[in-house]
Amino acid sequence: MSNVLNNRLSVTVDPQVITEVKSKIEEINTLLPFLTGLTKEERKTLPKINRSNKLFVEDTLNSMRQNEEIVPGYINLDEVEKDYALYNELKVLALELAELSEKVNDTRILAGSEAYTTSLLAYKMFGMAAQSGVAGAESLYTRLRERFASTGTPTEDTVIDETDPDTTGTDTDSIAGEAA
Repeated sequence: MSNVLNNRLSVTVDPQVITEVKSKIEEINTLLPFLTGLTKEERKTLPKINRSNKLFVEDTLNSMRQNEEIVPGYINLDEVEKDYALYNELKVLALELAELSEKVNDTRILAGSEAYTTSLLAYKMFGMAAQSGVAGAESLYTRLRERFASTGTPTEDTVIDETDPDTTGTDTDSIAGEAA
C-alpha cells in the first residue's frame, strides 16, 4: 500500500486544458491524415526495420539509385524512397509521442493508485471502526464490502488499469479480509 502521508500527486486539470489537449491531438490527426491502423496479425507478421536491416535498406536504396538500369520496372524507386523517408520522419514523432504517452499513463496509474490505496485504507478503518462498535461504521463498511462480493477482496499492492490489456485480474484476499 502506498504511504498516504507521501502523496506524490496533488493536481487537478482544468476541463478547458483537457479540451485544448484533445483539440491539439485532433489537429495532429488532421495534419497526418495518412496515418493508418494495423490489425494485430499485421503488427505481428509485417517485416519491420531494425538496426541491422535499416543499413540494408539504405545500402539497397543507394545501389538502386546508382544502378537504375538493373532495377526492374515493377520496382518504383521513388515510392521506396518515399516510404523510407516517411519511416524516418515518423520515427522521430513516434519517439516523442511514446514518451508523452508513457508520462500520461504513468501519471494516471499513480493518481489511480493513490486514490485506490487510500480508499482501501479507509475501507479497512471503517471495518475496524465497525468491529469497535462506532456508530454508523457498520453500514459504511457493509456498503463498501458489497463491491468485493463477486471479485473477492482487494490486495494492498494491486491496481487494475481498465485500459491496460496486461491487467486482467486481481488477487483480492488480504485487505478486506483483515478488515472484516
